[in-house]
Amino acid sequence: MSSPTVESNVATRTPSHLVNEVSEVIRAFFDAMNRPDLEQMERITAHDPDSVHIGTDTGEIWRGWSHLHADTIEQFDRLDVYTATIRDLAVHASAAGDVAWYSHLLDAEIRSSHGAQSWSGARFTGVLKKIDGHWQLTQTHVSLPESHASGGS
Repeated sequence: MSSPTVESNVATRTPSHLVNEVSEVIRAFFDAMNRPDLEQMERITAHDPDSVHIGTDTGEIWRGWSHLHADTIEQFDRLDVYTATIRDLAVHASAAGDVAWYSHLLDAEIRSSHGAQSWSGARFTGVLKKIDGHWQLTQTHVSLPESHASGGS
């Protein structure tokens, strides 16, 4: 299985060391999806009851770590392939350097027991907090362009 690639970055005013640290967590997220690796996902996701993660399906709104964790286990049981290419990654950080937010486009091939999907230009955003010296995802959101919903490419 291939690791996720970052094809391009968008320049921001965020110091490069913070961009690199946050980028590694984003890459680790998609690597965990690709393998699937529940332990890695647990390390990079905040175990916060106030976190929110939103997927593309109507029912994919996970509020709090316990809800997300339970559904991630189920998703990983069904997942066969998840390959990702990250484009136009933009990372921003607070002045204190303990909160970061990002956006990027995502191209992905996904195969599971529920079928296959191909995404081109999915929009992905998220927020990370530095907790005990480690960046952790506290909020994510993915949406598909209207062309996907209407059957376009």
